[in-house]
Amino acid sequence: MTDDVRKENEQFEDEVRRIARQLWPEAQFSGSTKVDDRERDGIFETEDCIHILEATTSRLMAKAEGDIKKLVTLGTATRKRAGTKAVRCWFVTRDEPTADQRRHSDKHHGLINALSFSQFQGRLINVRAYLTSRDNHSFGSVRDPATGKGPPSVDFIEIQLSDLTGHSVRSPKELVADLGDGGKVLILGDYGAGKSMTMRYLYRELRAAHFSGRASRFPVYLNLREHYGQLEPSEVIERHARSIGFEPPSHLVRAWRAGYVHLLLDGFDELTGISIQGLWRRLQDNRYRAMEAVRRLVREHPPGGGLALSGRAHFFDSERERRNALGIDSSFRELSLTEFSDDQIREYLKKSGFKGVVPQWLPSRPLLVAYLAARGLLTEVAKTAGDRAGSLDPAEGWDFLLDKIAAREAEIEAGIDGATVRRILERLATKARAFEGGMGPLDGESLTAAFSEICGYSPEERGLVLLQRLPGLGIDRGDEETRSFIDEDFVDACRAGDLVEFIANPYETETPVVSSLECGIGALGLAVASSRSERRGFVAGKLSAALGRARTTASGHLVADLVRLSFEMGLPIADTVFLKDLLFAELELTTGLGDVSGVEFQDCLFGRIGIDADAAVDLLPRFLNCYVGLLEGRVSAKDLPTGRFLDCEIEE
Repeated sequence: MTDDVRKENEQFEDEVRRIARQLWPEAQFSGSTKVDDRERDGIFETEDCIHILEATTSRLMAKAEGDIKKLVTLGTATRKRAGTKAVRCWFVTRDEPTADQRRHSDKHHGLINALSFSQFQGRLINVRAYLTSRDNHSFGSVRDPATGKGPPSVDFIEIQLSDLTGHSVRSPKELVADLGDGGKVLILGDYGAGKSMTMRYLYRELRAAHFSGRASRFPVYLNLREHYGQLEPSEVIERHARSIGFEPPSHLVRAWRAGYVHLLLDGFDELTGISIQGLWRRLQDNRYRAMEAVRRLVREHPPGGGLALSGRAHFFDSERERRNALGIDSSFRELSLTEFSDDQIREYLKKSGFKGVVPQWLPSRPLLVAYLAARGLLTEVAKTAGDRAGSLDPAEGWDFLLDKIAAREAEIEAGIDGATVRRILERLATKARAFEGGMGPLDGESLTAAFSEICGYSPEERGLVLLQRLPGLGIDRGDEETRSFIDEDFVDACRAGDLVEFIANPYETETPVVSSLECGIGALGLAVASSRSERRGFVAGKLSAALGRARTTASGHLVADLVRLSFEMGLPIADTVFLKDLLFAELELTTGLGDVSGVEFQDCLFGRIGIDADAAVDLLPRFLNCYVGLLEGRVSAKDLPTGRFLDCEIEE
């Protein structure tokens, strides 16, 4: 026998004894021993029975005959002195016993039980029954984007993961190997980054490894959102078993304790503590308490089994808080999901059945790509526009995406619908405009105030959790527990919400919301606002009323937003409007412009102004003492519209 074969046999015998100790905990300190100068793989004596084990990796008949003979000899002798105790002998093979092996053991029926390792393990837990039940239960936030239910119709596309420095890159396949070797990994990502899809992939690959016989351990996938308020690891695992319909739940706990489980914990950001009182400054303490079950599962997870955790990167205020709250140490590999590459977007859309041109504006977050593809919007445009599908209007796409993202977040808070979640995001986007750049920071008071302004009541326990994990918001300063928007297009699309609501109800909007703006809405936000305003039937008179109200109560930036929205919609502005000392990234003056000759920009800075070649000069606004970085549509100062640019400096 070679050293490798001997080592393999020893490892197999250790695994069999480990199961035996879980099956017969009264004899947990028993194991291999010598009887009559012959080594026995295991003898386990309980109050009612004496169990004798022989385990082998060999499929040779001669080896089986020798082991079974040893069992019969010792079993018969033990029965004579066992008194009232039963004696059972177990012949455990690594693979399914051969027909010859079973036939030989059947000669001693009533004393010898011949079975495979998986069958012996099945006495500890019916793994196949568990995995079958688990397959029929939800996996985190994984849904088919077309229906919102069931598994996705498109196969998983591997997304690379990088360490927190961005240098070391790992693939999901490599993570499967790491977990199979007992590794520990923390998977981080923002909303829609594919955390649950990646965790589901890990589960399916580990499941396949177990069913193929390559691994004795099997995966247990927990949706942490289903374990609100639980503290004890055994209680968590038993509730999980009951929720998927696996009986008896205690067997799953027993298998986990025995070290036969790769534990996958999805969605630590969806756990809530049971004592949040609405004080934002106490959230760090509450987050720590809410993670009690996670910390204990991490601490008590037996060595040898893989362990994976996932959640939103910006749920905690710092890496230090995250590690402390989750109870992770240097043995964990901390990884962050990257976004789809252009090639992966094309691959996903191809699998979704889309064959047209991929729009350049398409977001790279897997969830957003999936929603857009599932709606069929890209396919519809491709059919009608042919090669022009690549110029798909981003306003319609982003408006749809915001609805879907908000609906997804609303699942956490049963009392808040998707439309309300979107309004909270839109209000926060407006509050972020009180800062230069319009991204934030937003402190806890701003977050809770936005919730209260939209909902009409202060956020309670689950409302606070919703605020902590809102999509598109990331950590600004951990020591001050502030958040900022992290995506320019996302926040700009959100800015359209309060602008449209102000037009609809200019005399009902709270003045503080619109009086302290320090930046204007961007081109995408303007396009979304224009699309929504047109759907609601807003005409020139409606915008004029809002403009009149804004000029008396709001900041110049809101007035500018309304003016630019009129430009975008091709509506005239009857009143004289002066805009002074404002900064604009860009301004478009198109052939569809209404009569806006009463608008005058004074001492303003423009990054870019575009003027259509055939735009009517008498309809254009005036620019007085303004600076323009780039003016497109005219070749020189002599080519400028007559009387429209006065004392202005045009760089290019």
